[in-house]
Amino acid sequence: MICEEVKINLHDYVDELLDELTKRDVEYHIRNCDLCFKEYQKMLAFFERLRLLPVVINPPKEIIEGVKSELMNIRGASFVPDVNVTPRNARKIAKEKEKQEKKLNKERAVVRKSLVTKRIYKKPYSKGPSVELKRILYTAIPLALIAFGYFVYDFQKYNYPWQVVSIAGNHTVNGRADKSDKWDQGETLSTDDQSKAIVTIPKVGTMEVGTNSLLVLDRAKDGANQVYIKKGSVSISNTEDMPDYSLIVDGFEIIDRGGKFELAAGSSLGAILKVNFAFVEIPYNGNSFMIDENHTCVLRKGKRPGTPIHVKASDSLRAAVELFDFGNGGEASVERIISLAKEEDMLTLLSLIPHVQQLQRQILFQEISNRFPPPENVTRAGIIRLESEMLYRWWEEIEWQL
Repeated sequence: MICEEVKINLHDYVDELLDELTKRDVEYHIRNCDLCFKEYQKMLAFFERLRLLPVVINPPKEIIEGVKSELMNIRGASFVPDVNVTPRNARKIAKEKEKQEKKLNKERAVVRKSLVTKRIYKKPYSKGPSVELKRILYTAIPLALIAFGYFVYDFQKYNYPWQVVSIAGNHTVNGRADKSDKWDQGETLSTDDQSKAIVTIPKVGTMEVGTNSLLVLDRAKDGANQVYIKKGSVSISNTEDMPDYSLIVDGFEIIDRGGKFELAAGSSLGAILKVNFAFVEIPYNGNSFMIDENHTCVLRKGKRPGTPIHVKASDSLRAAVELFDFGNGGEASVERIISLAKEEDMLTLLSLIPHVQQLQRQILFQEISNRFPPPENVTRAGIIRLESEMLYRWWEEIEWQL
């Protein structure tokens, strides 16, 4: 299960509405993904705050006494006792008094229940709402409180404008020279062939914008900062271990997982992603592509993300990988890649496994195992079956040792 699927199911997970299989998948993911665990903690904290909100309002004592007095006046005006009070009439009066007291106590309880009900009783002893109306009110009020609470919670997460400082020439925001050094959500930031800029992203880090670049700040929000890069180049440096930031280029979402990476877009050959530290994640067709530090990746619109290649890889290996990814090189390209691969290229071989036939998966498994034996509970059969959990655990083991 990938992060997007977990986010969809997280609310039902907290409410214990998931089936056992989905529940186990979500639990496993949030135990191993710091970003999703952080979202889980935020949701728990939010619902805990809602739980502490007052749901019963006790009106002041003087209001209760005022309602009681008015009710008694109405009763006195509508009930004229017989001048000759017999014992039998006395019993009737006592019963009537008892009946009125019960009704009054009942009305007191209704008055205490909510602010809306209290407003219904502005007139002395007017007829209360029907049972159906009460049911609607009791359902609508908590939902309204939840919606309002979530709106306040969500609104507090917005963190724009971002600060922009020119380091060469002059950048523009929405086509105008920006003198305030601010970049708001929905606005474009552009540089020409003489200008560069530094953007400070709250709770994420900094983004250096290269020359001839055009970017759109799509979302500026804790947990969902997102920038579209139309052309040009950027370099991201993080100040947070788990930043909430992503770049969109040619239909790909590049999720920042901490560290530092560079992206150059606008070329006819596609965008070039280079990870200098930590790693990034690229969701694609329900799968996650991990690009580790010291690896590059080519992103071409309409194609799957290119196979990660180590920065020290030979030109021959790069050519073979490009032929396999974008030139229908087929099995011959895979054999060429295996023959050229060195120890630092094992993540490249591992990334090929989901895209080749079963026989070549076995060859790749053996080639990688010779240098990096699979960790415990990662088996040949599981890798051949493309079990995502095993592939990720082996990737993690190799990534740690490289």
